[in-house]
Amino acid sequence: MISKETATDIALARREVETATKLLEDVRMALDKYQPEDLRDAFGRRQTGLQLGVPSGQNGHRLYDVPYGLAVPVIEAHIAHHRACIAALSLKAAAELAGGQKAPEEEA
Repeated sequence: MISKETATDIALARREVETATKLLEDVRMALDKYQPEDLRDAFGRRQTGLQLGVPSGQNGHRLYDVPYGLAVPVIEAHIAHHRACIAALSLKAAAELAGGQKAPEEEA
């Protein structure tokens, strides 16, 4: 049986690929449709660049004015990273199935 941890890791990585693929599609469409100086936030203010950040809170960090030209390569690299994780996790799941290992929660 595949462990709960492996199954969860695969599911989270697949979700990240799906989310990033949708974001990439939206970013490409916006960059094709508008000139960078025409891109606006939800309040109608012009945006001169993108934002890249670590979740907010006491240790949160954010970069402002990240050039639009970096958006597509960064998102593509993110997708490639998670696809590689899925491939590795799939091998791990196959090994768990072949080895007949029990999930840790079933070993008690």
